[in-house]
Amino acid sequence: MTRYLSLLALAILTATAALAQPVYNGLDDPYYNDDAYDESPGVRIGLGLGAYVYDGPDLLVGSSAFQSDVISTNLGVTAEVTFPLAGQLYGRLQGGLLNIGAEDSRADVTNPAGTPDARYNPFLTSQTFLAEADLLYYLTRPHTGALSPYVFSGLSGLFATGDAAPGVETTSLAIPVGLGVEYGVSRNLSLFAEGSYRFGITEVGGPLAQAFASASMSDDVCDKKSSAYDEEACRNKGGTPIPTCDEDPTQDRCPVTRPDGDSNFDTRFNSGLILGGLRLGFGGGPAPVAYIPPPVVPETPYTPPPPPVVETPMVCDLVELNSIYFDYGTGTLDRRARTLLDENVELLLSNSACCVFIDGYTDTPEGNSFGMGLAGRRAQAVYDYYLSQGVGASRLQIRNRGVAAPDCDKEDPGPGCERNRRVESLPVDCERFRFLLENPSYDPY
Repeated sequence: MTRYLSLLALAILTATAALAQPVYNGLDDPYYNDDAYDESPGVRIGLGLGAYVYDGPDLLVGSSAFQSDVISTNLGVTAEVTFPLAGQLYGRLQGGLLNIGAEDSRADVTNPAGTPDARYNPFLTSQTFLAEADLLYYLTRPHTGALSPYVFSGLSGLFATGDAAPGVETTSLAIPVGLGVEYGVSRNLSLFAEGSYRFGITEVGGPLAQAFASASMSDDVCDKKSSAYDEEACRNKGGTPIPTCDEDPTQDRCPVTRPDGDSNFDTRFNSGLILGGLRLGFGGGPAPVAYIPPPVVPETPYTPPPPPVVETPMVCDLVELNSIYFDYGTGTLDRRARTLLDENVELLLSNSACCVFIDGYTDTPEGNSFGMGLAGRRAQAVYDYYLSQGVGASRLQIRNRGVAAPDCDKEDPGPGCERNRRVESLPVDCERFRFLLENPSYDPY
């Protein structure tokens, strides 16, 4: 009953944690991307401490008349290494020392005939080593400051260190099934609690159990349980046929039903493990990086020119300016980009009625890896270059456009889409430019 209550409590805790939303780490970046900012580490080393529970028969050899089910709880410590496999799926190698403090001589597991030194169940009376390989699946991605529930299963090997009667195995294989929850204290430190139940799949007392069962059979021709039973030969010897246990269960040689209601001899056991501990991480995905917006340059107060006497008001007659392109993941102007921008500067200096919107873009792979901030940094680089070449700040405005919409040209070299890794300079009449700045909701571009 204790193990079922423990597993129920852990299941409720896991369900509660699954509803918890990951806590954002404080970066004030409107372009935050969960795929780009991976806070979970790569390889992790963990230590756990908790309770090991043995759940199974007290005797691994004998008859069902003397066997009972017991539950024994002692201390267990584990060490583990987890590593990412794919997405939220991790692998784990775990080892430990279990059943610490177990009694090496117990009245309920000694020879029923009273021999005190005959220990027939080393898994119950001695320390046990654990070697286990698991697959862990996190129900939510691990984040700093958030609860991340997970489930796991795999294959366990339990190796008893105590003495055993001849024929009793000291190695048992089991299938673990478990639930856990992890709390991220920081990027490389987390706390965890988990509970698991291991279903035994090997018979550790089988050979001796069969030997005891066969020993109860007589070769007497009068014994109906014996393969040598011959009713005619028995009567010729002057004997009386001995009934089977089905015919007369009150005979001394017939098995007695165990206290747990089972008359079959158990040759395997189950176990449970409830742990709490910590995990230290190493490596992993890129650390969160805040998007730094371009500096806000105060505009020079606009002073309307004196009304012209005869001259026609100046208007911007530029249709387009050169766009420039960037290498994957960079916001640095190369020599080709500067040459194209010099041509734009020459046109802007000779057309003072033209103002410019500077629009920065990224392609989709860059957006996933570096965030939308890369588009803003590219536009900022072009803005700074125009200022350095004499174009007034009041004629310029940066716009971070993020991921570009046009489809990628299949002939583009390298990763991503070169035509989408660009900055456009859109010329517009300065009066219309100021109108658009004063009315940001009206944006035809």
